[in-house]
Amino acid sequence: MTFAIRNVDIVTPFRIIQQGTIIVEGKKIAGIGKTAEVAVPKGIRTYDLDGMILTPGYIDLLVHGGGGYGFTDMSREAVEHISQHFFRHGTTGLLASLYSKPESDMVADVSRIAEFCMNSKASNVWGMHLEGPFINKKWHGAMKVDYLWQPSVEGWTKLHAAGQGYIRLMTLAPELPGMAEVMRAAAKNGVVLSIGHSAAMFEEVLMAIDNGAAHITHLFNAMTPFHHRQPSVAVAALLLNELKVELIADGFHVHPAVMKLIYNIKGDGGIILITDAIRASGMPDGEYSFMDQKIIVREKKAYLENGTLAGSTLTMEAAVKNMVELVGVPLTDAVRMASLNGAKVLGLEHKKGILAVGKDADLVVLNRNFDVQMTIYEGGVKYNATT
Repeated sequence: MTFAIRNVDIVTPFRIIQQGTIIVEGKKIAGIGKTAEVAVPKGIRTYDLDGMILTPGYIDLLVHGGGGYGFTDMSREAVEHISQHFFRHGTTGLLASLYSKPESDMVADVSRIAEFCMNSKASNVWGMHLEGPFINKKWHGAMKVDYLWQPSVEGWTKLHAAGQGYIRLMTLAPELPGMAEVMRAAAKNGVVLSIGHSAAMFEEVLMAIDNGAAHITHLFNAMTPFHHRQPSVAVAALLLNELKVELIADGFHVHPAVMKLIYNIKGDGGIILITDAIRASGMPDGEYSFMDQKIIVREKKAYLENGTLAGSTLTMEAAVKNMVELVGVPLTDAVRMASLNGAKVLGLEHKKGILAVGKDADLVVLNRNFDVQMTIYEGGVKYNATT
């Protein structure tokens, strides 16, 4: 299929091509530039979207669910519903986040998502992010303490075998006894290691980096707070260039002033926007389930009954909007944090997260209020607000 989108402001994401045109042939971008300078082949379908914004597709590395469904639901249909929900919000690539469970249950979840990934074409579910099970009981967040595992290479090997190569990222607490051996085993199998739900001190973070850690899960949430005499994960995340940080940019998981601080320190290349979305994403306020517990959603905020934040209802286009409007970052930087940076974590920056000839045609069209008007994945229209 060949088509063109004309008269849009194209965010590459390093610059903005005002009144631009992009041409798609098959799954790839075949032309890009100012409308006056790009020759559109005769006879192809053309979308004239004057006044709209065109960005790369968004990549979300931490998603538990959305649209009323969760990745731990026991059906292929649930995963398909979640996939479509996030296509409607501009996400063209995501990692299914699986939380800590008893061994047999978690292995079954990993196996089921791996099978979906193997047998699905043109899906935005690219693999898994294991949020646990090797995390610190003190910082378990919404996860049940009884569901956490003692770190062991044997336990990791069971998860790895079930994942069939689709475990892309794993959140862990490096300070736990036996964790260094698990980290080395996972890193040698190409898994990106992320520090989170952790009480690690600065020196323990350095050890973790030496053993493969390169990422921080939802910075400032579920970790020892910033302390000027006892530096921990939060300080290390800001200070060390080896570490990229995830940010839930909804404005209340992290205050906008602190979001600005993170941006000032880590810059547009060091932040990856995520949603940490649960099944309540896209749903009305009410009661839901998450991590085998009741969740209460009020004004888009999700809590356990004891008041603990439990994931979010955020979507990626809203995260981009919040970075621009609440934090004041340039649109180019916000889009990079939502697209290219996540692609780099997954080793896909050669074809994903950037708009140029030869790259995958993963595209999002936004209006000026940041509402998604169209989502295109590898040249195929996955969502169109007008149809």
